[in-house]
Amino acid sequence: MSTSAIQPKRVALVVASTRTPRVGPTIAKVVLGVITDLLPGKLKRLISEDSRQPITVTVVDLKDHPLPLYTADPIIPAGVVHPIGDTVYADPATNAWSALVRGFDAFIFITPQYNWGYPASLKLALDALHHEWAGKPALVLSYGNRGGGKAAGQLRQVLEGLHIRVCTRGVELAFGKGHDLGGGILGTETNDRWRAEDKKEETEEAWKELVGLINAQV
Repeated sequence: MSTSAIQPKRVALVVASTRTPRVGPTIAKVVLGVITDLLPGKLKRLISEDSRQPITVTVVDLKDHPLPLYTADPIIPAGVVHPIGDTVYADPATNAWSALVRGFDAFIFITPQYNWGYPASLKLALDALHHEWAGKPALVLSYGNRGGGKAAGQLRQVLEGLHIRVCTRGVELAFGKGHDLGGGILGTETNDRWRAEDKKEETEEAWKELVGLINAQV
């Protein structure tokens, strides 16, 4: 069978922060650039040498997918019985989010650290669903003044609780001294620090582990 006949596996690059100003979308572009450099022809796809499995990458910004904090929906996500339909939830936004998540095979979560934790926007997006996440691989990439390791640790616990297969490798991006989030621009000192700490290579290795988990999917 030719590779063109194989349905691509889809990876969502999830931008977790919805604050203004925010640097999440800028970091997503940096990560996407690292991944793209690994792909043939600098396209957003990869053919694994082992499985010849094509993979596509799409940025998903939580700011574009707002979910209600409280609803009258009597359905507990963990109680939803398969198969999951397009209108299983009473809330239209949750149904749309469910359909989007079901369309992806793996995730890269790009999260800031707020007061030693990850943002409420990401917790809400995760908790709105349950079965839609199960069994899918994910990579955690955090950022903050010290790299966001505490937020990443908390997020990993929650992802594992959702039966997501979390990569053992993660990436922590710490800002340079005097970093200013104005306009979502990464300063020179931050870029220099990431180069000195080989963050590009670290991201590449984490991506390769994620690809391995994707290829191992039944």
